[in-house]
Amino acid sequence: MKIVITLATLSAMSLRGASAACGDVKTIASITGDPSSCNYANFLAALGTTGECTEDEIFALLGVSEDAGEREEYVDELCAYDAPVQFVEIQGTYQLDRRYFAGGGPLVDGGDDWATRSWKIQNFHNNMGDSTIISWPEYLARIDYNAGVDGNGNPLNPEGQSDNGYPANMNLDVSCALQTAMCCFVDDSNGPSPDDFASVMTTDVCRHDLANSRQSNHINHGWSVFPGAEKPVHCTGFTWEDETIDLIGNLMYDASLSLTATKGYLKAIPGAPMCGCVEHMPVVEKAACRKAKVADGTDVTFTFNYADGDLSAENEASIVYEDCDGDLKAEYQAVHADNADAIDAHLVGDGGCEADIVDYLNEEQFLHVGVSPTRYLDVNATGGSWSDLLVGEGTRFMPPDLDIVKSDAEFRAMFAACLPTKQRFCMLRRVCDSCTTPSHRDIYYQRIGTTVDDLPKGYGGAVDEEGDPIFDVDNGETNLQELFTDMWMSAENILGVNFNLYSSYADALSGDGAWTWCNYDHKGIGFPRDCGPTGPVHNNWNSYKKFGHGYANYHGYYIELP
Repeated sequence: MKIVITLATLSAMSLRGASAACGDVKTIASITGDPSSCNYANFLAALGTTGECTEDEIFALLGVSEDAGEREEYVDELCAYDAPVQFVEIQGTYQLDRRYFAGGGPLVDGGDDWATRSWKIQNFHNNMGDSTIISWPEYLARIDYNAGVDGNGNPLNPEGQSDNGYPANMNLDVSCALQTAMCCFVDDSNGPSPDDFASVMTTDVCRHDLANSRQSNHINHGWSVFPGAEKPVHCTGFTWEDETIDLIGNLMYDASLSLTATKGYLKAIPGAPMCGCVEHMPVVEKAACRKAKVADGTDVTFTFNYADGDLSAENEASIVYEDCDGDLKAEYQAVHADNADAIDAHLVGDGGCEADIVDYLNEEQFLHVGVSPTRYLDVNATGGSWSDLLVGEGTRFMPPDLDIVKSDAEFRAMFAACLPTKQRFCMLRRVCDSCTTPSHRDIYYQRIGTTVDDLPKGYGGAVDEEGDPIFDVDNGETNLQELFTDMWMSAENILGVNFNLYSSYADALSGDGAWTWCNYDHKGIGFPRDCGPTGPVHNNWNSYKKFGHGYANYHGYYIELP
């Protein structure tokens, strides 16, 4: 059991005092050895070597009794919680770390530029990232929660009751049985290379059981699957044994904040934490693997300093971070040979997502007997080049952007991106895995026109009583994102005049097979209401405000790339 020692506790245990010779000395002991050499026996030996303070003198100054057990506990606490750099020291607070590991926080959504948002982690990386031992994340704010129970005697922490301060999804005592951790990033746009994922291992994401990370997503039950191809995702991780835990805090730093500091990697797979033990992370095909060690031919130095009634400890080490010989799955199988198959449930291997998703959905009674030609489409395998998922529901879940002005501007820019090269607007595509009518499982919206002025009128600057922006519908303003998600309107949006609809990409390119029937303007009903190839087709519309109505509850929107 670990016992957290705080500065307040140290102060309460300390006495102002007395011995001039011993009390005037700053460094009273120094231990040189491997990462596990900081302990009571070596501390006493170092005191004798230094000769500045005797054991009785220093413990009298600290107010620790003559009991050998109390003295050993005091030093052990210093070695565990003061000598290593605490993970929280890198960013500065538990809340910053908590939000970061969940995929958010100021590094992701702060309003300042990247240099201002990231200066703390940049500073740590440049000065201490490879010169000190770092503790596994642990926080005073988590101790009572991890140990607590509710009125029925059940643990407050859904991962299980424990006597520690480990954060969500990283509790070494109760929820990291495979002794393997991983971080997965979906955004590489903040680093020195805006397309850094092109130079590293990326993976397909299969699925995520949302209950496995309920402390991050706040969902008790649910699941998400990611069929077909998504935007590049980089996962990296590490594994350890009981006897090799001294540098797992460094490895977590290397897999998380170090990559954020040096490459700008951020943001989590939707519904999942950004970092955690693999039991709490999404199932993916593969992950890169990292190792850490003290540089060959060097030792770790632990220094004990006394000042004003307090004893503190620090360390200095030369840490080398390097790639494993293979990926994370191969490393796990080599390190944990007696349980090598356990990692298969989390890392399914190249091309393994398709079979894994089918098996998982069969377990959830969402049965796959065969492969439907019009369901579960890989959008990039049916002609054309398409964006990542823009917005969607169900198995293609992606919530709408809450910043309505920003999302409208982004939709307009994406539509207009094809004008210079194709002399037409880019097509918008809705893929609907749950739609009952084949014509509605893959619909192409082709805007008519050759200039941005042919798009519906955009945001005009109106705000509501609380100062939030609103689109003035009476003035003809259209939120392009909402036009498809929740409000399929006729304003500057008439079939055959402002746009055409098609059931295939080939038809859209040739102009053949254009739909001939459409209706509009039912509040809360989105694309395409009852529009159909030759007449009305009911209940295949989507709505993000009327979930459960109709059949289009599993769909996603994509836009053609220029």
